[in-house]
Amino acid sequence: MLPFFFGSKQRRLFGAYEPAVRSAGAGAVLLCGSWGMEYTNAHRAMRILSRRLCAAGFDTLRFDYFGTGDSGGETVDAELGGWKDDILTALRELKELSGRARIVIVGMRLGATLAVELAPRLAADVESMVLWEPIISGSQYVKELRDWRSGHHMRAFDLAMSGASDTAASELSGLLVSSSFVQGLTSIDLRSQEITPAPRVLTIFSETQNPDFKIRSMSNDSETVTLKASSPWKDSAEQEEGLPVEIFERITEWLR
Repeated sequence: MLPFFFGSKQRRLFGAYEPAVRSAGAGAVLLCGSWGMEYTNAHRAMRILSRRLCAAGFDTLRFDYFGTGDSGGETVDAELGGWKDDILTALRELKELSGRARIVIVGMRLGATLAVELAPRLAADVESMVLWEPIISGSQYVKELRDWRSGHHMRAFDLAMSGASDTAASELSGLLVSSSFVQGLTSIDLRSQEITPAPRVLTIFSETQNPDFKIRSMSNDSETVTLKASSPWKDSAEQEEGLPVEIFERITEWLR
């Protein structure tokens, strides 16, 4: 694995590049994770998924959005528009590093949603997209995050004491964020849209049925499945099962 920084001086991003184990490369995969506690909880699962993809012949790149993880910026700098630009930057980096002609995006939760919304700006060489439990309704997602904090009895930020400006006077999932970031999350709505993000699309749900989510591919090669598996973005204490091996296998088999 090659950990490295990329992007601009003003917007430095951290990534982890892993080349395919065998030389006959099947393509290159950009892994777009979720955010906040979901990112932290699912970090091991995404790392193992990356290794499985490498074993299947794919080069992979995981990265942190600006203002998260080891990338530059603070949590209050996070903006969904900027994170979509980060995905495009990471795609360019992956293409340069791998030299592969076949490019795939695998997005989990918010990462999947951002990839869908970014579809009109994606280059034609993004051949396939895997959407793992995308966030369909932003307002519901924000409600779940706030309920999570209440359920864990976390004390709310004292925004006045934090020194945050009015534009950053919001707290979500235990993190200080900008109000515009929360507004961006709340505005997410993928229901009842005819979405065509890539030539091939695999959508995986493991928790809920979403009949209003009408994803389709440019070549009518799309598949939506519901698999009974654990949700790695949840708190480990809430996970009764281990890693979602069934989903790992479905993704690698579908991409072969």
